[in-house]
Amino acid sequence: MQRALAAAAAAAVGITLLVAAVASASQPSTKSTSSQPGASGSTNIKTGSVSRFNVGAAHSPTLEKLLSGHAVAAPRAATVRPASLPAAASTLQGIDVASFQHPGGAPINWAGVKAAGYQFAFIKATEGTYYGNPYYASDAAGAQAAGMLVAPYAFAIPNYSGGALQADYVLDHANYAPDGQMLAPVLDIEPDPYDSGLHSDGTNECYGLTPTQMVAWIGAFTAEIHRRTGQSPVIYTTSQWWNACTGDSTNFGSDPLWIAAPGSSPGTLPTAWANWTYWQYSSTATLPAVPTAFDTSYLGSTALELAAPASQSYQAGSSASLSLHTLDGGAPSAPIYSATGLPAGTTIDPGTGAISGTLPGSAASFPVSVTATDGALQATQSFSWYVHSTASLAAVSSQRGSVATPVRFQVQATDGLSGCTLRFSATGLPRGLSISSCGIISGWPAGSGSNTVQVQVTDSSGAAPATTSFPWRIARASGSGPSGQIRLYRDGKCLTERSATNIAIETCSTAANERWTIAPDGTVRIQGECLAAKSASSTASAALALNSCTRGQRWQVGSNAVLKNLSNGKCLADTGRRNGVRAVAAVCQAKSNPTGSASTPSASQQWTLPAGPLTSGIAGSCASSLRGPADPVGTVTLRQCKRSAQQSWIIEPDGAISSGGKCLAPAGGRTAPGTPLRLVHCVKGAASQIWQLSGGPIGVQLVNPVAGLCVADPRDSAKAGTKLVIGPCVAGDAGISWRVS
Repeated sequence: MQRALAAAAAAAVGITLLVAAVASASQPSTKSTSSQPGASGSTNIKTGSVSRFNVGAAHSPTLEKLLSGHAVAAPRAATVRPASLPAAASTLQGIDVASFQHPGGAPINWAGVKAAGYQFAFIKATEGTYYGNPYYASDAAGAQAAGMLVAPYAFAIPNYSGGALQADYVLDHANYAPDGQMLAPVLDIEPDPYDSGLHSDGTNECYGLTPTQMVAWIGAFTAEIHRRTGQSPVIYTTSQWWNACTGDSTNFGSDPLWIAAPGSSPGTLPTAWANWTYWQYSSTATLPAVPTAFDTSYLGSTALELAAPASQSYQAGSSASLSLHTLDGGAPSAPIYSATGLPAGTTIDPGTGAISGTLPGSAASFPVSVTATDGALQATQSFSWYVHSTASLAAVSSQRGSVATPVRFQVQATDGLSGCTLRFSATGLPRGLSISSCGIISGWPAGSGSNTVQVQVTDSSGAAPATTSFPWRIARASGSGPSGQIRLYRDGKCLTERSATNIAIETCSTAANERWTIAPDGTVRIQGECLAAKSASSTASAALALNSCTRGQRWQVGSNAVLKNLSNGKCLADTGRRNGVRAVAAVCQAKSNPTGSASTPSASQQWTLPAGPLTSGIAGSCASSLRGPADPVGTVTLRQCKRSAQQSWIIEPDGAISSGGKCLAPAGGRTAPGTPLRLVHCVKGAASQIWQLSGGPIGVQLVNPVAGLCVADPRDSAKAGTKLVIGPCVAGDAGISWRVS
C-alpha cells in the first residue's frame, strides 16, 4: 500500500458508519457481474435477495420520471442565448449516459453528439461495488476523441458497502487519471431505486440510513476521491433528497454541485451551495447519434471548469506541445490563460491555453500551475513537467515462478530524473500479472507455461525511447497446502471420498478419505487426485468426481465460507441430511435475512475448510498473530510465511476470519484508514468482525463492510513485524491482495 495513510486518516476524521447502517449491506464485490444489456437496453443482476434491475439506467426510476416531462432545448452557440434560459445557466450543455443507451449493444456516435453542440459527457461507470458499466471505456474514449470533456460517475448504494470502497471501485473501473480531457469524478447520490416503494428490500429512499450515517458515508467517498486524485468530486443530487437524507448538510459546499430538477429553473438549492455547477433538467433529449433518449444538463453561468492535465514527460531539447481544455460558463467571453513554473523556453498562449516552445537541453523537473480566468471566474490546475535525458531500461534476467505464488517485481528505468517520470507498458506477461505505469509487475500467476515479456517506456510525445525483453517461466503450483477435514456448517458432517465417482457427506472421522488438501492454485486434493465437477446445464447440479491433478479444476473460497468451482461457477453443496448423501456442485444460493436486503449463502453450501495461511501479495509474507513484546494484545502483523499456528486462519461461515479461536476486527471497531487490526473475542454477528472476500480467482481483497476498507499492509512493506491495518481497496495494490488457503 504505497499511500499516505496518515493523511487519509486525517481526511476521514468522523467517517464512521454505525452498525445499523451495515446490517442491511449485502456482499460487496470489486468484480463486475453485469450482463450485456438486451434489446431494451436493460440489465438485471442479483445481489443477495435484491434484484438490481436498475444497473443499466443512468438514474433511479423516480428521478427519470420526474425529469421526463420537460422539454429539451437544443444546444446553441454561446452568442445565441434563448430568452427563456435562466440567468444562472450558460448555453453550454452536456449529455448523461449509461449502458441503457446501448440497446442490443448499439454504439453511440460521439462525433454526432459533439456536432449537435454538446460539450461534456457524464458516463455512469459503476453502481455500488457490484456493477461496472461494460460500455464505460468505449464511451469515454469515443467522447474524448470527439473533443468532449468526460467524467465518470458512481451511482451510490450506501446500504451495500462503504463510501471509501465505492470511491475506489469507480476510480479503478474507470481507470481514472487526469489526461487533459477528464473532469472530476462524480458521486451520484439520489433516491434508492430499490426502495420499498419500487422494489422491496426493506429500506427507504435514504437507503435505511439516518442523516448522520449518510453524511458520514458521503464524507468517506469524497475524502477518498480527493486523496487519490487531488480533485473535489462533483455531487449529483436533488434538493428534496439532500434535505431529507442528509438533514440539509452543509459539509460539502466546497464540492461542485450537479443539481437535478425539472422545469425552468433548478429551484432552491441545498443550503451548502450558493451556486450550482451543472443542472440536469430533462431526461428526454434525443439525437440520431444516440440509440435512446438521454439526460441533458446545463453548465452554470458562474462555473469555470479546467480539465486537469496529466504529468508531462518529454526528451530534453525537444518541442513541447500541450493543449488545455475548459468549460466556461461565462461565455461568450473566452478565458484568459496564465501559467507559472513552465520549463524554460516554453510559453502559454493566453487566448488558447496552448503551451509550446523548445524544452531545456538537460534533465529537470518543473512544477507547473495553470490558471484560466474569465472575469470573476477562475480555475487552477497543477501538474509536473519532466524533461528527461536519454532513457534506458535495465536488463532483466530470466524470471521464474509458479502458479499462485505472488509476484512483485520492479523494472528499472533511468532518464536522468528521480522517481517515476516515464510510462511503462508490457506485452507477453504471464496470465494473472500486470504492470503499473511506474514499472511494477505484480499479481498472482494463474497458468503455467513459458512467456517472452517485452517492456517499453513511453513519454508524452508518444515515442518509446527504451525497450527490454526477457523470458519468464511459470511452473505448476505445488500440491502441498493446509490439510484436514472439509466440514459442512449446518450439521458438522464431512466431505468424504467414497470412490473416485462418489463424493459424499458422512459423519466425520479421522480416516484418510476425509483428509483434503487445499493447494495454492485452488485445487482441492485427496490422495494424489483433484476434486472436479462434471459438466451440466446452467441450472442442473453437477456430479463430483476425482480427476488427475494435471487437469484438475480450481475452487475459490468465497465470503461466508462457500467453495465455488471456477469452471462452472457453481458451489460445493450437499443434497440432504442423511449420512452418505452425495455432494454436488449446485447453483450458488442465498437466503434473505430479516433486514430484507442482506443475505447469506444457503447452509447446505457453507463449509469450514482446514485452517491455512493468509498469504500476502508481497511475496513471502503472511498475516500472523505473532506480535512484538511492546505490541498490544491481539496485534496482527506481517511475517515470513511458515506453517505455524500463528499463521493459521479460518474463513468462518458467519463472515468472520478467525485464528486461534479469536476473530479479526479493526481496533475498537474504528473505521478510519490506518486503523490497526486486532484479534478479539468472537461475537457472532458483530458487524466489525464480518469480512467479505472480493476479487480473485487467486488474490482477493478482504473487505470490512463497516469501514468499506480492506486488510492492508501499509506502504507494501515486506518487513517482519509490520502491523496490518485497514486501508483503501485499490485494485492492483499488492499490499491489499491476499491468497486464502
